[in-house]
Amino acid sequence: MEQTRQIKQFQFYDFYAEILSGLNDESAGRIARLMCEYMFTDNPVADIKDDIERFYWGNIVDVLKESKENELKGKQSTGLNRKMKHFTFQDNFYDAIKLLDDKQSGQYVKAICGYMFENKTPTLKPPTDSFFILAKRKLDLSKTRKRNGSKGGKKEKMPVIKEQVKVANDIPRERLDMDGFLKRNPQIKNNIYPLSMRLTDGIDWAKLANKLPYSAYRDSTNLYQIVAHYKEIVGG
Repeated sequence: MEQTRQIKQFQFYDFYAEILSGLNDESAGRIARLMCEYMFTDNPVADIKDDIERFYWGNIVDVLKESKENELKGKQSTGLNRKMKHFTFQDNFYDAIKLLDDKQSGQYVKAICGYMFENKTPTLKPPTDSFFILAKRKLDLSKTRKRNGSKGGKKEKMPVIKEQVKVANDIPRERLDMDGFLKRNPQIKNNIYPLSMRLTDGIDWAKLANKLPYSAYRDSTNLYQIVAHYKEIVGG
């Protein structure tokens, strides 16, 4: 019998961290546990009874799904990785979460996020502090690899052919904001929550509206997914 491949790690985005930071420790711990169960196991997601947690889970799960599919295929989520800061969340972090209660799990994951995204070293109580110290060894290694990777040479840009220039110039340059884009595409759900509105900075909504129907995301009803893959869609 063929054994299902299991994920050993996944990219943890600052988008997740922003959501968890706005929740109390117990809720953050439950959401973090759900994220790990979804990514590292084949178990069905437990029923979420809290309306607030259900709302935030609904904003996370689509991104988790795409990330998991790519991990299982051995691919990188290049569109998401370009758009958001991220670090590698290891499966043994989940092992720690399984040994902690909800409140401790929330504090543990918030501490990891604060350390990776804000360079903050937390003050934690036992047993959470010892679990974080163990995680910090892997987190420091991840930071070192990222610094070394950023020192590499610049990627060579692909030449733009005349036909591509002509297509770009033929796109109507009408003024269009996010609200106008959503009115033009009523099937798309605005699931970008307020703290993540910065993801829409620099979006040319008119160009996006023109390019989307010809992209791989033409059937997407998820604004967050579309914005996360903006450069891929518009060819930037």
